[in-house]
Amino acid sequence: TNKREGHVYAHIAANMKYLECAQITELDVALQTGIDIGDSCVQGRVEIYSCKLAPSEKKLANSLDTTWKDITSDLDGVASISPASASPLGSVNDSSTRKLLINLILTLNNTFADYDFRDLKPEDFVREASLEMIMTSVNNRLSRVDDATSSDFCTKLWTGLTSEMALRECDIYSYIQDMDDDALSVGKIWSVNYFFYNKQLKKLAFFACWIKSKFRSRGLDDEDMDSDGSDGEMDFGMD
Repeated sequence: TNKREGHVYAHIAANMKYLECAQITELDVALQTGIDIGDSCVQGRVEIYSCKLAPSEKKLANSLDTTWKDITSDLDGVASISPASASPLGSVNDSSTRKLLINLILTLNNTFADYDFRDLKPEDFVREASLEMIMTSVNNRLSRVDDATSSDFCTKLWTGLTSEMALRECDIYSYIQDMDDDALSVGKIWSVNYFFYNKQLKKLAFFACWIKSKFRSRGLDDEDMDSDGSDGEMDFGMD
C-alpha cells in the first residue's frame, strides 16, 4: 500500500456515492472521534456506498479493469493453475469478479484518502465464511465500549447494517493487512475490517475498527523516554 502525500477528507476526495444513513453516520462519527475505554481508545470507520460508480471513479475503474484483462490474457495458457483464475474473490476472467475487486479498492481509497490501494490483488482479500462468527468476535472485543459508554454500540452497529444491507444476503470479505505499512494496522494493537457486499442491492458497507493503547501513544511522544528507547510493558511490537 502506498502512502499519498497530504490528506483530504474521504467523502470529498473521491466523490464516491456515499449513502446517508442516520444510525450508521452516528456510529461512524463516534469511531472517527474515538471512544475512550480506559487505557485504550477504539477508532474506526463504518460507511455504506452505492456500487454505481461516480464519474470521478470511472477512469480509475476502467484502468484497473483493463489491467486485469491483460493479466488474465497473459495467463490463458496456465489458467488452471494460476492464482488469478481461482482467487478468493472468484475468477478474474469474470467481469463480475473484476468489478468486485475494483469496488473494494475504490472503497479503501475513499475511506483512507491518504493511502493508495490501486495495486492490490485479489489475493490481498479473503472471503469470510460466517456472519455469526464475525459478529461474535466483534461483540466480544468491543464489549468494553458498551461497558464504558452504555451506548449499545454493537447492537446499533448490527441493527443499522442489517436494516440497510440485509446482512444475511451479503458476501463478506476482509482485506489482509500489511503489518509494516498500512492504514489499518500501523500503531494498532488490534484491528479488523469487513466488506459487506449485497449484489442485489448494489451496495457495499465497509466496517473497520481498531484499538490503540493510550499509554503507548504517550510513551512514543515522551521526550523523557529512557535512552534505550524502551517503554516496557507499553511496547506491543506493532511498529
